Amino acid sequence: MIRYKFFIVFMIALMCGAATSAQEVVSRIAGLEENKAYMDLLRSDNELRVKTDSLLAVIRSVRSQIGENVESRDSLAMASSDSLMVMLTDASNAVYSMRLQKIKLIDQINVIEQEFVLSSMGNISGAQAAQNTGSIFTNAYLSKSLDPDDYKLLLELQAKEAQVNEYANLYVLNYNKVRDLADKYLLARDEASAESVYGELEAVMDENFVLERQMAKVWTEIYDHKCYVYSYFLEKENREDILELTENMMMEAREEKLSSIDNCVSEPLADYRLQKPVVLNYETYIAKLLNVTSSIDSLTNASRSVRQIDYRLPKIDVARRSFVDYQAIEFTPRSPYNNSNPIPECVVYEYGTIYRILLGTYKYKQAVSIFRNASPLCIETLEDGRFSYYAGGFKSRAEAEAAVEAMKKKGFRNPQIVEWCDGQKTNLSELGDGAAITYRIVIKGGELDDTVHEIIETMAADCQISKSAEDTFVVGMFASRAMADRVAQAVQKCDENLNVTVDEIRPEPAEEEEE
Repeated sequence: MIRYKFFIVFMIALMCGAATSAQEVVSRIAGLEENKAYMDLLRSDNELRVKTDSLLAVIRSVRSQIGENVESRDSLAMASSDSLMVMLTDASNAVYSMRLQKIKLIDQINVIEQEFVLSSMGNISGAQAAQNTGSIFTNAYLSKSLDPDDYKLLLELQAKEAQVNEYANLYVLNYNKVRDLADKYLLARDEASAESVYGELEAVMDENFVLERQMAKVWTEIYDHKCYVYSYFLEKENREDILELTENMMMEAREEKLSSIDNCVSEPLADYRLQKPVVLNYETYIAKLLNVTSSIDSLTNASRSVRQIDYRLPKIDVARRSFVDYQAIEFTPRSPYNNSNPIPECVVYEYGTIYRILLGTYKYKQAVSIFRNASPLCIETLEDGRFSYYAGGFKSRAEAEAAVEAMKKKGFRNPQIVEWCDGQKTNLSELGDGAAITYRIVIKGGELDDTVHEIIETMAADCQISKSAEDTFVVGMFASRAMADRVAQAVQKCDENLNVTVDEIRPEPAEEEEE
């Protein structure tokens, strides 16, 4: 374990050491190339970024190895996972420390850039007389310079910005919860504890799934309109210098997003984190032109706050763990079951699919001898007090069908295939070729917007959305109640005004043939 830990630490140090050979940086603002302090800060920021990315690659690799160890169900592998989890914590702490350093560097870089740009800007002479507020959004000169409809929409979108910021911060907070729950889930030793954690994990991941789409919808509208309005205003004022500066910033934001694609946890979050400072710079420069200098400090603080939102995080893909234990049927000279080793109760797994062979259902418990020394066996106590006896446990229906034929040859008169899927039991032999139980989502209360449509189409790609009435939509069919519930909850979170329910659709019972 110590050697393994040393090896991981060595790999982290090696990757971080190699990362220091960063590319030469270029000034982001023309005229600052000769400012040594500024250029040194850019170099430090670039080197820190490469080191962080290297550590993120290590974290992804370690998480992948832990996942493989868990799937093997080997005691040695699980012990190795405990050591790897310690390494994961160390690497994550190192990344967090580097991010704090990066935030300080970016603040220093931004201060130099902003002071340099603002010092060379003048004011619009006509704006000073119209100055009557500490905000550009209620500034008389700006409002008169814009189309009334554009100005009205600008004010409406400005009121929505706080909502987007709330979405972004909540997404990052949820990401941290997902990371901690995912680690806890991987190390769970039994299904009961694992499923308890997975329920929490699934709920937080679904919430972030909805938050992403809400963030993308609102922020895209804000960003597109603000950039259009501000560019129009600057062009009207013949400030080509500021237009060129802001267009370069927009291009840099796009390039930074592309360069971070491997470590981008969420594209909508990245868009907001990288584009919001561009918008704030627009507003800072316009505030200076309008002589609304009292708003510059608040705009600077807002920019510093949004830059602390981290989008360069490793994606966490959590594979659902199955604890199902499959066993083929064997026949031995002597039954392994007796008074001291009775037939065990059937295990019902919360997740996964298993096929068992039903040997018979009886009013009273049966002697082991009637089961012809077959094993493994298990017993299920029904609600009416009867007892069902099963043999084996198979991964596929084809394996179960082969087992049925083998059981018939051994003298069992009517062996039947019973399927348990995510805890739900279905006697497939009795069902025959008929349809299984299915589920559908019913949505009432209004039209479905694009965000709701995207959520349904992403989470339930195989299900159709149909309109059954003026304000009623149906989504289905779902083979699993659990999946139908998940999609329904996501839709409800996206639009609380909708009434979302899940209906169970049972097949019509087959008519009995007369003998």
